[in-house]
Amino acid sequence: MSDDLGNRPDPAGGGGVPTHAVLSNFLSTNAAVQAAATSLRAGAEVAIVLTDVDGDWRICRNEATGVSLEPGKATDPDFELRIPPAAIDTICSRQDSDVGELGITFFELVAERDPALRINVTLHSGFIKLTSRGWLSLLARGGPRVVMWLANKGLRGPGGVATALARLKR
Repeated sequence: MSDDLGNRPDPAGGGGVPTHAVLSNFLSTNAAVQAAATSLRAGAEVAIVLTDVDGDWRICRNEATGVSLEPGKATDPDFELRIPPAAIDTICSRQDSDVGELGITFFELVAERDPALRINVTLHSGFIKLTSRGWLSLLARGGPRVVMWLANKGLRGPGGVATALARLKR
């Protein structure tokens, strides 16, 4: 793998592709991502820091294109994600995953101890705003596997989720 700024091999092994391009392609073409995005409501937005690419990025949903990665600063993000290239490679290699499998992969990377793989999350919205923007519906859409994974990590029920969210709040 290349460590050059912004140049990462794509998960399918196609050579040096900028990290933002790999993630953008995955978000716009993956069926599970697009299905998950239907849970999100107006205003749902994530600020993205790609650790190997300069500039501000945001993930948002619009009716025309579904979910997409766009250059620019998020206006009212619910979360900020700081994502290293190896985490993007891991997520984007899951082309055939369903919503639940992608959710577990994401949460495993949030819980990862290795900084080369760990996704750092900073929460900017409260429980009510997250609910109104569809994030908790998205969590539920992950199904029993996601619920079991969270329960195994001690996050049982709304109280457990609220406690975990409070730990991420900045």
